[in-house]
Amino acid sequence: MIDVIRNCFNSQLESIAQYLQANYHSESPDSGFANYVFHPKNSHIFFEVANDIDITKLSLNRFSEAPVLAAVGYSLACGRQFSEDFIKSWANGLTRLSSRNHFPADRTSFFYRPTELLGITLGISHYYKSQPDHSKWLQDILIQGEQRLINSDIWTFLLSAYTASILSVTWRARSLPLVNDMTVDELALAKWLCSIKPTLAKTLGLTQLELSLNQALLEHCIEFSNSVQDSARAALLFFSLKRAIAQTLQLIWNEYEQICGNPQKSVEWFKTTCDNLHTVTQHLQAQISTQSDTGFSHIHNMQTILPSLTRLRSDTDILEVEISEQIRIHSRLYIRNNKGTVITGGNVNMTQNQNESITNETTINAPNSSIGFVQSGSGTVSNFSQNIGQNVDELTRLINSLRDIAQTFPETEREEVLVHLDDLQDDINTPEKQKPQRIKLRLGRLFVIASTIAGVVAGSADFSNNLLELSEKIGVPIGLSQPQSTHQLPPSVP
Repeated sequence: MIDVIRNCFNSQLESIAQYLQANYHSESPDSGFANYVFHPKNSHIFFEVANDIDITKLSLNRFSEAPVLAAVGYSLACGRQFSEDFIKSWANGLTRLSSRNHFPADRTSFFYRPTELLGITLGISHYYKSQPDHSKWLQDILIQGEQRLINSDIWTFLLSAYTASILSVTWRARSLPLVNDMTVDELALAKWLCSIKPTLAKTLGLTQLELSLNQALLEHCIEFSNSVQDSARAALLFFSLKRAIAQTLQLIWNEYEQICGNPQKSVEWFKTTCDNLHTVTQHLQAQISTQSDTGFSHIHNMQTILPSLTRLRSDTDILEVEISEQIRIHSRLYIRNNKGTVITGGNVNMTQNQNESITNETTINAPNSSIGFVQSGSGTVSNFSQNIGQNVDELTRLINSLRDIAQTFPETEREEVLVHLDDLQDDINTPEKQKPQRIKLRLGRLFVIASTIAGVVAGSADFSNNLLELSEKIGVPIGLSQPQSTHQLPPSVP
């Protein structure tokens, strides 16, 4: 199942990767940001860049442009080395940039373009890390700019808040929209911040949303095709989607291990599953009953459910036996046999004189409880298992003959019978599963199926006869009984 889920998203990730490779340009701040997205996790861009202009070959006059300054800043932050003359030209460009108006009325400054703001901040932080005075002008811009972006979109606010944190400027958290109301770009950015900057993510109120972010990202990518706008958003979506997939699959696996290793977790999971199944059953019933014209494909889909329902019924029978047995063992029971009444508080222990015959009927009643049943039959479990061991070849022959006869049954009954026969064979071959009540349920279910098609399918009579012979060989009489009604019907009038 995990491999199937992973494969479902591989095409999504491949499509995003192709977009990034086709649109990568080293002098672009968006491509610089795309490279930086993977850097905090000790990774790098995952494709070879072909036919791209090397940023070191750009004209020095372009260092007056904020996008080029940002692109160099991303390269410095990702560990690239440049010549001394190149870095000097870049630093002179930063000096000219610092003297401009950073909050113009038309909002054309680099401050209002988050990927450029981040690239310039990363470059200054990296190059002047031992000379903090050179970053003072940019710190002042980020302090003043917080109020100017208070009403901006979530993408701009989150990326700018992350930029401010690089220069130790803390922005206050603002109210966030519901996860389901966020765009896929905002989901990806929020997820990325949770991954690379958990302290900031907690301050901004993102950490407690991470599981919901994972779910929303996966749901969006299942329901909609990815139409990315630029390399920056594409890289964030690739990173966040891949990480959400990995974390979700790991969470599924952890829950599976807990359920398999912890009986209490198993019970809680089973109760939740039953509640969900009941809801789905009601919904499906309502849908089917209101559809007047059911297409062939719909019928086919419903037919595929039948084998699962068959196994579910079989598993339910097993659970019912096992749970009843556990309740019987761990409840405080009054046991009445032919020697009187014995009260036990834990496991039920019955002793008997070797010269006395084993009683064939034991009535067990639990005080203050509705538990009460009569167990028919004789012998012990050890004798029962020994009986199976002596007849295992004959039992296998009879089961195989039942399989052969079942091939003539209608599809629904055939699939159900084969499932029960496989389970019965497994019970017989596995010593710890050789329990009379467990096998009695298997045989009873098979007998009921044979009874439903009696007179309709030619082989049903042979099936029933072989089944009765099988029950005799095993030493477990089928003994089906009908439930008694609480209301008595009046006698029929001739």
